[in-house]
Amino acid sequence: MDIKNAAFFFSAYRKLLRSYTDFQLNALEDYDLSPNEIVVLSSIETTPTASEIASLSDVSKALVSRSVRLLKEKKYITATVSEDDKREQELALTEEGKKIAELIDEANRRYFATAFANFETNEKQVLKALLQVMMRNLNIGGMV
Repeated sequence: MDIKNAAFFFSAYRKLLRSYTDFQLNALEDYDLSPNEIVVLSSIETTPTASEIASLSDVSKALVSRSVRLLKEKKYITATVSEDDKREQELALTEEGKKIAELIDEANRRYFATAFANFETNEKQVLKALLQVMMRNLNIGGMV
């Protein structure tokens, strides 16, 4: 790949990521949440421990732990010691946390509906396959 194409891909990736983060932050501006807090809130329903969230979302354990602490202080989540592993906390959304998680889910649906508005089904499948190849080439796991 020539340098011009590489620069385009990296620039497009950064712009897409920034656009997604900005979209979420704007949708949740009334809640004063960091991008990492949004990741934690949106993950708890399917991934109820901090270490699993860190692993699946590619956010460091330290950042997830900090976000958990802040979200507990804001009363958006609760944490209890795991029965299986006393070193692990099981996280759960409070009622207010559930409302915010629903807002995040809705914002994600709106963002992706906009981003994929002119895609045909086969184009989405091709994009997914290409991203999987790139991740496999770079030995990056975790993509479904």
